[in-house]
Amino acid sequence: MKVKIITCIYSDLSSLKMGGRTHRKDHYRFSLLSLMKMSQADFLCYTSEREIDDLKQFFYETHNISKERLKFEVYDLTNSDYADVLNPMKGAPSSFVSDRSYEIQYSKFSWFRREDKSYDYYFWFDAGLSHTGLIPDKYLSGNGYQVYFESSLFNDKFLENLLNFAEDKFVIVAKENSRNYWEGTVDPQFYEVYDNSVHIIGGFFGGKKELWDQVVDTFDGYVKKILPIQQRFFYEEHFMSLMYQNHKEWFKPLSFDIWWHEDNHKEGTKEFFEKNKSFYKILEELNG
Repeated sequence: MKVKIITCIYSDLSSLKMGGRTHRKDHYRFSLLSLMKMSQADFLCYTSEREIDDLKQFFYETHNISKERLKFEVYDLTNSDYADVLNPMKGAPSSFVSDRSYEIQYSKFSWFRREDKSYDYYFWFDAGLSHTGLIPDKYLSGNGYQVYFESSLFNDKFLENLLNFAEDKFVIVAKENSRNYWEGTVDPQFYEVYDNSVHIIGGFFGGKKELWDQVVDTFDGYVKKILPIQQRFFYEEHFMSLMYQNHKEWFKPLSFDIWWHEDNHKEGTKEFFEKNKSFYKILEELNG
């Protein structure tokens, strides 16, 4: 089975007023390096003209990553597939600059349309997914700054189990959103049956290539319908949550309750983590 993982690194968008978190340059690079321990997958990383040479130096020369396994492609986010709907919104009274770029969030889906579909499976993984905020110390290693991002949980066993779990469904990751509330959602009118008890996250998702078109088209339809009506921005996760509730038969969720783990939630008790499943437990289970 041929597997392709799509991701991106744009680490300076906050200075361009496109959103995006600050001071994440090394975070994204070392995290992606950790994700690449899924050695049976090929990677495509979108980036900007500003960063591509530096990224090639880091991965190809400093860390000897094969150019066949990791390809970089320049993509101008200012001309994304959603520029026509996003740009007018930026002048609306309710608009704001998020610490997450909407251009990136929505492109996680539209980038699939650029693929030749020569792989059997496609997955999106956030480049910065592997980090100490989500993963406890027992699964981290490395030297210097890298120790915060180098995790043993991403490997070929993880990838193999992810494929086996997927079967003929599109894999998504679902956070419990009632006892441990995290996010609101779009207007209930867009739900066939309103339900905000589950919040779908955008950290990683995917499945067989045949499943992607209907997901991408549905996501695209929601964005272009809902944003002009509600006149406010929504994360890609809000549309993913809506899509999950309206089309549950398409998806196979990996579920968790809380983001925190035992090493970054010192106020927590043993009972708290016994009652609630941390995000990293999903990664741990896929290593079983």
